[in-house]
Amino acid sequence: MHMRLTYQRQDERAAFALADALGRVGADVELDVWPTAADGAPDPETAVVLLWSAAWDRALAEPAPLGAPVPVRLDDTALPPALAGLRHVRLAQGRGRVSDEAAAMIVRLAFPALVPPLPVRGTPTESTLAISDFGPLGLFASCPRCGGSSERLRPYVTVDHQNDQALRLVICGACNWQDDCEL
Repeated sequence: MHMRLTYQRQDERAAFALADALGRVGADVELDVWPTAADGAPDPETAVVLLWSAAWDRALAEPAPLGAPVPVRLDDTALPPALAGLRHVRLAQGRGRVSDEAAAMIVRLAFPALVPPLPVRGTPTESTLAISDFGPLGLFASCPRCGGSSERLRPYVTVDHQNDQALRLVICGACNWQDDCEL
């Protein structure tokens, strides 16, 4: 499974972390800083992964979709119109960390016939666009309680002083559902 990871120079640290995670799940990754030096579209055996963030807002040109790219969002910056309807992964836990589950989901979106379905919390439907990665709490397609988009879910870290624990939480902005795990 060959993948070309395209990113802005400002997102280099996140691109290296994502490339490392994709490599751990079996992908052969080529890094490509935008504007791309590659001539034309990659061969059909190559999936294009587009690492999207606010850094693209400062770019002079919108990336031209080559083939069927798999967008990976680092922050809440909206995808451009040409990519807005594509299923994508949102890295909700930060720029420096990519879980193996999120990497496997990216590979699955690029090569659906080669990777079996992955466990996703919430109820994924055909209209689900964003799949959010909350690290040890898992991948979410929607809120398990209200069914709202995973875009409404936010990460949070807190300390439970009574039990002397640091906790990682995911909280729904629509219904206040939450889940946690120890850090």
